Amino acid sequence: MTRKKWLAALIIAAVIAAKAATVFRFGFPVTISKETTYITEPIRPDGFPDYMAALNRRSSEGVTPQNNAMVLICSAFGPSIIDEKQREAHFQLLGMPAPPEQGDYFISSAAHEKTVIARRMNLPHGNDGLPADDIRVQLWEQYDSAAARPWSKAEFPEWAEWLDLNEKPLELLIEASQRPRCYEPLVGDSVILALLDGSQSSRDAARALVIRATLNLNEGKIDEAWRDLASCHRLARLAGQGPTLINMLIAVTIDQMACKGDLALLAHDKLDSTQLARMRDDWSKLPPMPVVAEILDWGERLTCLDSVLFMSRENFDGMDGGEKEPKGAFARLKNSLKKASLDWDLMLRMQNEQCDRMVAACRKPTRAERLRAFEIIAEENKRNIEESRKWQNLARAVLLNTRKRAISGMIGRIMMSLLAPSASAGMAAGDRAAMCFETTNLAFALAAYRLDNGGVYPEKLDALVPKYVKELPKDIFNNDADLNYSRKNGGYLLYSVGPNGIDDGGKGIEDRGKDKDCDDIGVQMTGK
Repeated sequence: MTRKKWLAALIIAAVIAAKAATVFRFGFPVTISKETTYITEPIRPDGFPDYMAALNRRSSEGVTPQNNAMVLICSAFGPSIIDEKQREAHFQLLGMPAPPEQGDYFISSAAHEKTVIARRMNLPHGNDGLPADDIRVQLWEQYDSAAARPWSKAEFPEWAEWLDLNEKPLELLIEASQRPRCYEPLVGDSVILALLDGSQSSRDAARALVIRATLNLNEGKIDEAWRDLASCHRLARLAGQGPTLINMLIAVTIDQMACKGDLALLAHDKLDSTQLARMRDDWSKLPPMPVVAEILDWGERLTCLDSVLFMSRENFDGMDGGEKEPKGAFARLKNSLKKASLDWDLMLRMQNEQCDRMVAACRKPTRAERLRAFEIIAEENKRNIEESRKWQNLARAVLLNTRKRAISGMIGRIMMSLLAPSASAGMAAGDRAAMCFETTNLAFALAAYRLDNGGVYPEKLDALVPKYVKELPKDIFNNDADLNYSRKNGGYLLYSVGPNGIDDGGKGIEDRGKDKDCDDIGVQMTGK
C-alpha cells in the first residue's frame, strides 16, 4: 500500500466532501478501542495511538545490537543509505553510533552502473556508438546471465570489478546473515511514509552474493559458492522479520534470487555427496519465510489505521509530503476535507473490517479459495468506488442518514479499496516464492538421489520419499495436483504450472518471447 495510492483515492474523496458543502468545527472525534484504533496503547502526547511505537516495540522485542543483523547491514552500507532527516533517530533506536561518513562501504549496483556508463561513453571510439540506455541494457543482460550460470571475470569484467570493490562489505553482510534477528526501526511522522532503506539495500547485497557464487562455481570453489547462497537465503528471512508487506516482498525477491543460484550450483559436475549433505543440512535449518496473513493482521492493519488518523491529527497538512504549495486536485482535496465533518470512528471500524476479511481470505486452505475470496472483495470495492463517484448516491445517503455519517461512509469505502490490491499482490508473491522454494528443495533431493544411485535420477518423484523428503509438495497453482516431473536425456524437468494455471511445458517468465504469458516455476537439469 503506497502513499501514491492513498492520495489518488483520496482525490475521489475530495469530490464527495466538496459536494457535501457543510462546515463543522474540525476536532479529534476518535475513540480509543480495539474496534476502532485496534491498539489502546502506546499513546502519543496528543492523545492519538502511537502506531509507529507499537510496531517498533513488537519488532524490537528481544533484539540487541549484538544479535541484530541491521546493525551490521548499516555498517556495511554506511550512513548514507538512511535518509538524512531520519538518521539520528534511526541509529539511536538501533543502539549504535552512526558509521563514519567515509569508509569502505558497499557500492550499489546503481552507482556502479553510472560509473561504467560514464567510463564507456568517454572511450576514444565512444563505446562503438552505443547510447547510455543501450549500455545499461547490455550491462544488466550480462548480470542476468551471470546470475544463472558459472561465468568468468574475463567474460563480464565490469561485474567482476563490482565484486572486487565490495569484497570487504560483503564479508560484513555474510556475518550479518548469521545473526538471528533483524530490526529496522520505523522513523517519521507516519508509518506509511517511513522508509526501509536498510532492508531495501539487502536486495543489492543479494545481487552481489549470487553472482559471486556463480563466479566461484566457474573457479571450482563450491564451498565458497554455497556460503554466499546460504547467506542470501538467511538475509531473505531476516528482511522478512519486518512488519510490512514491503519487508515480505523484499524477502521473497532475495530468496528467489538465491534459488536461481542454487540451481546453477546443483548443475555443477564436481559436487560431491559430502558437500551436498552439508548444503541440505543448512537448507533444513532455514527459518520459515514471512506469512502474508500475519503481516496483514498486524503491520499492514496498523499502517492502514495510522494513515487514516494521520489525516485526522495533521488536519490534512501532512498529506502533501512536504510540498510548499499543493496545487490542483490535491489542494482541492485538502480544502474540501477540512470543511467536512468526518466520523473517524466509523472509518476506522471499516478499515478493521476490511483487514479482517483480507486476513480470512489469506487463510483459506487452497489457492483457488483464496483467489475467489479476493475476487469478491475486489468486486465489492470496485462497486463502492463507482457508486461513490455519483452525486445522486451521496444525496440519497445524506437524506437517509446524517451528513457526517454519509460522507464518512463513502470516504471510508474508498479507503477500504486501497488495501485489497496490495494484499492480493502479497498473497500472489508468497505463493510463487513458496512454489519456487519447494521445487528447489526437490532439486536438492534429486541431486542427493542421483549421487546415491550411480548418477541416475529417479523415474518418479515417489522414489524420494521418505529418505530424501518426508513428503512430496503439491502444485498450489494446479488445485494441489502433483508437480510435473519427467526424466529427459539423462537430466530431468520438474515444474509447477505457475500462477496462470496453464501447463506451459516448463517454460517460465525467463523464457517469455513468443510465449508471452508462460510462467511455469521449476527446474530443468541437463544430464552430466
